[in-house]
Amino acid sequence: MGDQHRATTTRRRFLKGIGGTVGAAAFPLGRADAEIANGPGARDGYDVIVIGGGFAGITAARELQHAGLRTLVLEARNRLGGRTFTTRVGGELFELGGTWVHSTQPHVFSEVNRYGLELVETQSGVPERAVWWDGERAREAGMGEMLAVMKEAFCAPPGGEEIDAPLSALQAFALLSRQMSEFHAGAGTAFPRPFDPFSSEGWKDADTLSIRDRLNELDLSADRAGLLEGVLGASAHGSFDEASFAEMLRWWALSGQDLSRYSDSVARYRLRDGTESLIQAMLADGQPDVRLATAVTEVIQDGEGVEIRTESGGRLRARAAIAALPMNVVANIRFTPALHPDKVAASRERHAGAGVKVYVRLRNPLPPTTIFAGESEPFTSIFGMKSDVEGAELVAFGTDPAKIDVHDRAAVQVALRRFLPEVEVVSTLAYDWNLDPYSLGTWCVLKKGQMTRSLAALREPHGLVHFAGGDIALGWRGFIDGAIESGNRVAHDLIARLEGRPEQDAPSTEARTAHSSEPVAFQQCAACHPTDASGNAGVGPNLRGIVDRKVGSDSSFRYSDAIRGRDHTWTDAELDAFLTDPATYAPGTKMPFGGLKNSRDRAAVIRFLRSLE
Repeated sequence: MGDQHRATTTRRRFLKGIGGTVGAAAFPLGRADAEIANGPGARDGYDVIVIGGGFAGITAARELQHAGLRTLVLEARNRLGGRTFTTRVGGELFELGGTWVHSTQPHVFSEVNRYGLELVETQSGVPERAVWWDGERAREAGMGEMLAVMKEAFCAPPGGEEIDAPLSALQAFALLSRQMSEFHAGAGTAFPRPFDPFSSEGWKDADTLSIRDRLNELDLSADRAGLLEGVLGASAHGSFDEASFAEMLRWWALSGQDLSRYSDSVARYRLRDGTESLIQAMLADGQPDVRLATAVTEVIQDGEGVEIRTESGGRLRARAAIAALPMNVVANIRFTPALHPDKVAASRERHAGAGVKVYVRLRNPLPPTTIFAGESEPFTSIFGMKSDVEGAELVAFGTDPAKIDVHDRAAVQVALRRFLPEVEVVSTLAYDWNLDPYSLGTWCVLKKGQMTRSLAALREPHGLVHFAGGDIALGWRGFIDGAIESGNRVAHDLIARLEGRPEQDAPSTEARTAHSSEPVAFQQCAACHPTDASGNAGVGPNLRGIVDRKVGSDSSFRYSDAIRGRDHTWTDAELDAFLTDPATYAPGTKMPFGGLKNSRDRAAVIRFLRSLE
């Protein structure tokens, strides 16, 4: 009874967030799932079905359409955008999810330029006030600290412009710059090529630490910890005990290991007409078919293609599919054959991103202000969005939604008055991504150890199903940029595969799998080929004992003429030739697999097959 009550309360809070605070106008109605159910309305014959209408899915769909592949996007919500969500309240635009873009993020910035979209600034330069919680009270940098930080505060970087701001604010940001540099020491060694993290193993030690582990190493005093933890809280957006220190090093490396560039990269420029303007531009460019309010429940591969089954009983077929889904929801879709256990385990474990983001409207104007506090506080980072004669607008971030109900105006006012005693909160606006069943979390920050044990597996194709999303990007993972990066890469891999060309060359997956005797590269084989001791075939023939066996000799499987007609034995050399390019090895084969282009991956698979006696 207690669990049922908690579930009801949670659902009410979620519905309040999307229906009461945001308003129904924020949710444009889409075409119903019934339109694609079996019968005259069904439209089979797609080349690719993309599951998920966020930036990764729409990017992939555009690229597939440009390549001449008929593509359908299925989105469970009644809007596109995934974890970006543009809404308008009182004629004003708000971003309830992903918001900011920057030239340090090459994938999204190229799209902004491609479509001629205009950017606006959230705030510029150093704010007039910098306040932080020192463990007991709110404080600003004082004159007693001036000598220690004066050089850092007033010396502009080479070629840069000196910043015009009050001394107290400059002192606070000089202190923060020093703390951030110390916290992220070694970022360049860990990620020498931050958009290609697997080019080095320098990050692996950092992945054994959480953010809290690293902070404990620094042993900061309470009056300094609040300043640093405030920035880290807005970045990690989740528990410091869970979030990986390697993830913070990655952000620092991507932004050039500089506080000003870091700040600009993650929270300065946004799209004037909202993230929805970019989604709509991409959609109009690619013109894939789209079905909204269409939740996918099952993906079945049968050797001839994929069948997608939806919540209302609809069935659709395609040659291949892309699952452009948040990491946390992958395990909620049934896959036949079953997904590799490493994918499922990572999805069920979830990433660390689970915080809050809330817009707060104040009755009175407020000079540009930034506020920082430790992880234990309801809000770790608060900064001004705008201020005019009608009042000010703030955006606040916290690491744990259990610490404050962001829909409770009075509770938010109490939290803010610890820093700004005179403020009066008029209203709040937020969306709970943790309760959204198609997100189950905010932006992706991997937990300690997940990059080592899970990221490669999450990125691997599963037979004819490829995976995309901002959660599994290599560069700005968790950002719009990462989603576009992933959608582009996966789309072009799949285009090459369907056209019979080599897919993009990538670092050997063998090197990324240290915990399992089955190499990651074999996951593509395991989607169709069983390896159990029964010897029974599945979608493809059973591979146990295949080494040194005659080609096409499994009596339980019906081979194509292309394979049945080959009078060869599966030696290492024969397997290597087949795995490189099945279509070239056996012209006319029905096996829908483009091959393994990395020789180390092929060698790892052959060694694994030889171990199956």
